[in-house]
Amino acid sequence: MKKTLLALAVPALLMAGSASAATVYTAEDGSTIDVYSRLGFNITDRQEDDAVGNFDARIGLGGSQVVNDKVSVIGWAEYSVGAAEQRNAGELSPRYVWAGIDGSEYGKVTFGRVASGIIMLSDIGDVFAASDVVLGRQMELIDNSAAQTFRQDGTLQYQNSFGAFDMSVAYILGNSESNQDGSYNAVGRYTFDLGNAGTLAPVVAYQANSTGDATSPDNAATANRDYTFWGAGLQYKLNALTLGAMYNQDEIEGQGISGTSKDKSYELTAVYNINDDWTARAGYRALENTGGDEAEYKDTTLEVQYHLTERSSIYTSYVMRNGDNGTGNSNIWSGWNDAEEDYYHLGLRYEF
Repeated sequence: MKKTLLALAVPALLMAGSASAATVYTAEDGSTIDVYSRLGFNITDRQEDDAVGNFDARIGLGGSQVVNDKVSVIGWAEYSVGAAEQRNAGELSPRYVWAGIDGSEYGKVTFGRVASGIIMLSDIGDVFAASDVVLGRQMELIDNSAAQTFRQDGTLQYQNSFGAFDMSVAYILGNSESNQDGSYNAVGRYTFDLGNAGTLAPVVAYQANSTGDATSPDNAATANRDYTFWGAGLQYKLNALTLGAMYNQDEIEGQGISGTSKDKSYELTAVYNINDDWTARAGYRALENTGGDEAEYKDTTLEVQYHLTERSSIYTSYVMRNGDNGTGNSNIWSGWNDAEEDYYHLGLRYEF
């Protein structure tokens, strides 16, 4: 396998939409060591009466070891360090921790806390530096290791590309506390080359999770629950312009939940690279829950980013929220994601 292919393939799989990792060492046989880090500081009035300063960081280390011209052993460990979000404040929190096999044109198999293939769908809406994605909001009600549908512990995943078609399938075993039972997902994306008219990439995704009987006090609250998620989206690119549209819904039922709690949401996004230095973004996202916390999110986001270097930038965002924190059960996000209050960010992000 060519060294350049290894250096590109590993970070692309690892980072799942983040800036590419840097290869800091390449052996004669093509084996690599890769590192990634992101440091950020922002001023915001989110969840606060007055502006506060937050710092967040990520650090990752991994690489590949060549077995032969077709097969490499790959792995990655990435952590959030003192992240600004209240739920992770002051903690070293794992984002991705996995190992696997890269079989070149035969695809990649990875196991651990992997970057879910559903990121192919969520990336349509996840274009902003400083606002959240609502997709898969209820996942944490069935798996305490989950970060929405982006990553879950104990995932065995296969990914490959066949020409313009990208696919991912995964079986989710979970960990000893999450108690997953027959959980899986599948994602497909096809990119149409429209010539001078740009590219159009539709994506479809599905996930199903179930938990069995409680095996310990740690998973008693999420035992005997069933969760399903599906979504579809389109991303259109033409020169400096990228447009996205996405719809998804998820529902959960079982122990401790009265009836069925269902989220329905859609997102519209636009990104325009004004020039090499400036990028402007705009988007609207809406979510409505029935049968659960009855929350509604109606967010309009405006953002401008100035690129100081290829990998570092200053950005400012304003999020106008016209939602409702709900009148039913306690809003599962209310502690850090108020649906009713506008907020702004002014931040510096440095990546290496």
